[in-house]
Amino acid sequence: MNPIKIGLIGFGRMGGFYLDELLKSDRWEVAGICDLSPEARAAARRLVPGAKVVADEREILDDPAIEVVALCALADSRPEQIARAIAAGKHVISEKPIADSVEHEWQAVALAESTPLFSTVNLYLRNSWYHQTIRQFIDRGEIGELAIIRVCHMTPGLAPGEGHEYEGPAFHDCGMHYVDIARWYARSEFKTWNAQAIRMWNYKDPWWLQCHGTFENGVVFDITQGHVYGQLAKDQTHNSYIDIIGTKGIARMTHDFKTAVVELRGTTQTHRIERPFGGKNIGTMYERFARSIESGVRDRALPTFRDAAIASEYAWRFLQDARKHDMPAIGTAEELEEIRDRRRTMKNGYGLLRKRA
Repeated sequence: MNPIKIGLIGFGRMGGFYLDELLKSDRWEVAGICDLSPEARAAARRLVPGAKVVADEREILDDPAIEVVALCALADSRPEQIARAIAAGKHVISEKPIADSVEHEWQAVALAESTPLFSTVNLYLRNSWYHQTIRQFIDRGEIGELAIIRVCHMTPGLAPGEGHEYEGPAFHDCGMHYVDIARWYARSEFKTWNAQAIRMWNYKDPWWLQCHGTFENGVVFDITQGHVYGQLAKDQTHNSYIDIIGTKGIARMTHDFKTAVVELRGTTQTHRIERPFGGKNIGTMYERFARSIESGVRDRALPTFRDAAIASEYAWRFLQDARKHDMPAIGTAEELEEIRDRRRTMKNGYGLLRKRA
């Protein structure tokens, strides 16, 4: 089949990741790239000489040859872009969150659900081989009845003020992935929660948060997320896992961002599986989206705008709950500036802002 023509709006860190995966696939043709930065546009022209590279997003959104738009700019730009893309008859792939406020997110959901056009959000954990493997094991009844979901993701990661802007504090910008994956496992909606946070380095927003609670079906969860894990350590590390506990067995995963290790201990089977981590699994998302367009049937594994809006709303609710409790401030603004200075010159690290040559 002819490749699907796609336009990228926003060519920063995530836009670069999107382009890398699109160029690996013969299903896609990158027909246009938009970014306000002259440096980003120059890089785009070098990488995709045949694409239309522009500063005005309307040249992408109004181009009838472009069938799909991928929205990778900041969240405050997405509501208008989503509305304009749908009005122009284009399918939409969006970074998360899909808007800069809960109200705008639900407006985007209503738009997406009012059209036969396809849309999805980069809730990348759902596309990972390790979570798919664990859920299939659970569905076979190997751990008995699902009871407890424990998720932890702590890295040095993005420092405060270094790229979150409209996406919110760390627990919203990054943590909504873990809110979403807990809900995906539970197959239920959140019922109760209690959150505790800390304002590291005396920053105005919390940069570490843990929330525990229940789903409507009785499953219990706890989620821990923070970009505070050894920011100034000589040799950085991280702590990331999911731990699923049933009435009869368990399933768990850890990773080092290169290899993921899944351990399955069920009533009749025990497995230890090591495979490449897979990064943000953007290629899987694009493959599923392309198949949906080609077949005319939406791949059920693709996250919806509604999934993204729910994850975003509850991430905000958990943050709001944490603000009701004692939220100590530990560390200094001077330490935070030292972290930012170090990250500006780091060559290898966690969540570094992508620099174009």
